[in-house]
Amino acid sequence: MKNWLAAIGMLLFSPMLFGGSIIGSRHDLSTATTPQVCEFCHTPHSANTNIPAQLWNRAETTQTFTLYGSSTMNVAVSQPGGMSRLCMSCHDGINASTVVHGNSVSTKHDVVKPPGHPEPDTTSTPNCERCHSDLFGNKRRTLVLGTDMRNDHPVSMPYPTPAQDPAFKIPPDAAKGWGGTSPNEVKLYGGWVECGSCHNVHNPDNAPFLRKSNNVSALCTTCHSK
Repeated sequence: MKNWLAAIGMLLFSPMLFGGSIIGSRHDLSTATTPQVCEFCHTPHSANTNIPAQLWNRAETTQTFTLYGSSTMNVAVSQPGGMSRLCMSCHDGINASTVVHGNSVSTKHDVVKPPGHPEPDTTSTPNCERCHSDLFGNKRRTLVLGTDMRNDHPVSMPYPTPAQDPAFKIPPDAAKGWGGTSPNEVKLYGGWVECGSCHNVHNPDNAPFLRKSNNVSALCTTCHSK
């Protein structure tokens, strides 16, 4: 009986019940020789403390971005910051030139402490093709936004208040957005819209890493009332 209860408990609290896994997704950069999936973004030791992220193992982007703008917007868009800057450390498509802990990260594909090697494995697939799809036969699509963000949804801006723009729905929590601690709802970061507001980098269930399905524009209409 105890064994059955233990088995049921494992199923109830299994992460698989709460969404997909980063393992095997496009954010999984591991290979047979570098199998540590998490360490391409996180490290338990010698993390990058220049930015407030969870044991962050990558250099932050140092680029200046061309920002989205519109005459109908009632809030100002800032240079990517916080969660968005973490995303753009890869998706700007540019190696950082910064030095972390005395080491130049440009020689290590922006990874501060590579998993088990002097530098990330650059000799085998699928690691290389995750970013360099143009060099491989299957040419899997890789999202490189670059530094021109004028044709992308604006980020790093405060979520509009009803007084600023009544066309936006009021979130249940002005600081955190929808869904409380649920990873499957639109999030705000201290009341700000960031890349992570709509994207969950650890869950590929709703491509491309959306927090919830956008069927019938469900993701969009979480915030927008028109």
